Amino acid sequence: MRSLAFRLMVLVVGLGVVGGFGVAQPRGPVSPDFADETATRLQPDRDRSFWVRPGDIDKDGDLDLIVGNRPGDAALIRVLVNQQGKLENDSARRIPSTVPSQIPFGGDLGDIDRDGDLDLVLAMGGERGGGEPDRILINTGSGLYQDETTSRLTGTVVINRSFAARFCDVDGDGDLDLFIGTIQGDPNRLWLNDGSGRYVEESGSRLPQTSFSVAAADCADPDKDNDNDLVVGTGEPTQGGVNQVNRVWVNSNRGFFTDETAYRVSFEQGTNTLSIKYLDVDNDSDLDVFACNNPITPATIAGRAVLWINNGKGFFSDETALRLPFGVFNCVDFDFADFDGDKDLDIAMVRAQQTPQAPNLLLMNDGRGYFIAVDLPAEGGNEGGNGVVFKDLTGDGKPDIYIARIGQDVLLVNRNSGASRP
Repeated sequence: MRSLAFRLMVLVVGLGVVGGFGVAQPRGPVSPDFADETATRLQPDRDRSFWVRPGDIDKDGDLDLIVGNRPGDAALIRVLVNQQGKLENDSARRIPSTVPSQIPFGGDLGDIDRDGDLDLVLAMGGERGGGEPDRILINTGSGLYQDETTSRLTGTVVINRSFAARFCDVDGDGDLDLFIGTIQGDPNRLWLNDGSGRYVEESGSRLPQTSFSVAAADCADPDKDNDNDLVVGTGEPTQGGVNQVNRVWVNSNRGFFTDETAYRVSFEQGTNTLSIKYLDVDNDSDLDVFACNNPITPATIAGRAVLWINNGKGFFSDETALRLPFGVFNCVDFDFADFDGDKDLDIAMVRAQQTPQAPNLLLMNDGRGYFIAVDLPAEGGNEGGNGVVFKDLTGDGKPDIYIARIGQDVLLVNRNSGASRP
């Protein structure tokens, strides 16, 4: 284990255009410090991790992790329990042995039955043929889960190529409803919570009827009208010869959504979006959008991360060229936090594992929503990844970086002593 200072990947003077893209202006050299403490804080693993979600599942005051893997791995759902900053695999005891058998492409944590602990949903996309319904695992109170899918998802059992799962209160009744995004033309799903953690599927009357793939989604109130809207990332750039773009679905009346993309997003998009989230990058008290796009084969789309800026009323402009550095390509997942205590949101971004391998990145915010990129450390070739969490995992109040990847997962511990704004 050794502490590695970051080296600046991009250092430019002024705003300019490089190869057709703008670059953000740094204010001088910075040297944020993270330490790769994988060897001392994680157990060895060779799983093919696909995603990771943080939450205090055992209610002991620290963040644990749920990791989604692939068939053939030691466990398809890996539960990493936080023991004073060391993450210990306790999957066999905490996840029912019957869950699941196919690929859980996505998941989310939330208290669906309002009993004070975090329950788990799994989007069971499976292989290309699908084959399993999505799963609801109920937390029994101490981080032990039991499968209650049949009693919680009422009505006809639905088997889809589910890819994204997001808990969100869409109808304003104070409980968590459930959005499931699907791929390859299967219908997206919206499940309404009856208040006790039991769901009724109301997709047909509440969601726009579309056939495009949804590989990512987030839920928040970007237009400040006191209800939660959806932004969905389309995981395929074209389908049936029609260009697919990320969508803004506006909540028009207690959980009934209208596609207002053409009205609220006034620019051309090219996407293969695998991660998309609302966040306030420019400290103006409204929610902007950051999305990770992965390259397409054939490479008709470069796979650059994008940044949409909110005008305060839920209308977005693409300011990627002005605010993001040139090298934010091959982005698979990201998370955000204020890593250096300067009261703005920075972004940890992981890139697809491939050859040659580009490093994962930390995007440092200058306080106004303009970013520079520095390489994340990677000891022993542990570069690239599929999922990332940017949260305090060691209990010192500073966000660390956990990277879920094919092969050994990685934990980078935040050793920064104070603000280091660019």
